[in-house]
Amino acid sequence: MVETFYWSKVGERPMSASNKFLIFAVALLVAVIGYLAVDHLGRAPAPAPSPAATQPATPALPTPPAPAAATAPAPAPVAAADADESATRQAYAECVSGLFPTQADAQSRAAACSKALQSRQLKPDEIALARLTRGIARTALGDKALAGEDYVEAVQRYDRLIDPNNPDSLALYRRAVALDASGHTDKAMEDYSAAIKTDPKSSLAFLGRGVLLAVRKRAYDRAVEDFDKVLVIEPDNVEALVSRGDAFGQLGDLGRAMADLNRAVALAPEKPTVLVARGQIESRRGNLTGAARDYEAALKIDPRYTAALINLAAVRAMQGAPGAAVALLDQAITIDPRNPLAFYNRGYAEFALKRYDKAIADYGSAIEIDPGMGLAYNNRALSRAVAGSDLVAALADSDQALKLLPLNLEVRDTRGFIYLKLGDPALALNEYNAALTIDPNRPLSLYGRGLARIRMGDAAGKGDQEAAITINPEVANDFAIYGLK
Repeated sequence: MVETFYWSKVGERPMSASNKFLIFAVALLVAVIGYLAVDHLGRAPAPAPSPAATQPATPALPTPPAPAAATAPAPAPVAAADADESATRQAYAECVSGLFPTQADAQSRAAACSKALQSRQLKPDEIALARLTRGIARTALGDKALAGEDYVEAVQRYDRLIDPNNPDSLALYRRAVALDASGHTDKAMEDYSAAIKTDPKSSLAFLGRGVLLAVRKRAYDRAVEDFDKVLVIEPDNVEALVSRGDAFGQLGDLGRAMADLNRAVALAPEKPTVLVARGQIESRRGNLTGAARDYEAALKIDPRYTAALINLAAVRAMQGAPGAAVALLDQAITIDPRNPLAFYNRGYAEFALKRYDKAIADYGSAIEIDPGMGLAYNNRALSRAVAGSDLVAALADSDQALKLLPLNLEVRDTRGFIYLKLGDPALALNEYNAALTIDPNRPLSLYGRGLARIRMGDAAGKGDQEAAITINPEVANDFAIYGLK
């Protein structure tokens, strides 16, 4: 018995193959959220550097004293101070100029921000922006702890800079970004709305609020309204097209999603994040070939783009090539060894290859990085149960999965399977009944309940099994290949 694969959220679509887990949807979802929540910040340009930033002015020198030359400043210290100021201006320009950092330039941008901040020569508004920019760079690098410190400091700086009686729209927007990144979603929403009130044509604020509504609130209809407003102000705004396309996808409107993403790709064919976003919608449409084509195109542009590697691996696994998936995920883990999804997906591929010890180890790595990853607990539990190596540990994993995902039906199926392996059909029956209360036509749960009833001497179990086979003719094999008939 194994988990049935489901497309993520709206438009669920079951696959009939007998070795599919809840994996592909998670891979795609995380990749796109990463794009929406972080990369959209690239739309927010840093302030155009002042002339002093691009061509540092020589600081005014004190009036030289009368020729009692013993007290006159030597030229060397003046030149050194001049050089220091120039270096600070250069570092600040590299930190904040252009778009906010992405994974591609995060390392150099973080270093430039640090150099500028350490100079102690920045103005208060420059410190705030440098902190925010470094936080975004550190987020892209996976350093959440240090990024969090930067976001908190940026919020505190903007608190002091923003005049509540005459707020600046861009400063409100930037504080909203820092608040959202540090987990203060409602306060971020207030700031985005205040920025829009201050400047009704602030495409940045509409985009930021729309992303927050989609990613944090799952309020996709409201998010679409904000993205619509961005596109009225800026018809060729690629990030708004991608964000609206993803929202349409979440709402099940795949036609309009593809229309937006096709246009986004036409406008920015060199941007790998856009290709990955379209690949997600292709996947939801069931076009795995199209999805793979987009992910491969993204990797030609940026061979180290982990989201594309992870999602392409998921496609290969779904196409029945788990070995190719493992090779892609090996690359992703080499690039980003703290990515829980890469380990989670590799665990799935290892399971498909019947390398259960490796699958268990990979799920363990995912859990170590992200202890809240309920699906990793669930799949490790099932891997342990299938391997028969430690059913007690498998049950402990499924207990944790249930705490984290109390409404997830795959968790109930896994628990039922474990109890059947433990020889406790009564407890297995409870788990399958819990799943069938939510979805009465779930074949895995029906067949599992049938097995539990038969083992308890209840002839009605045969009817459950027949019903399950009617819905999915392969369901009996899902159990039989793991020793349950």
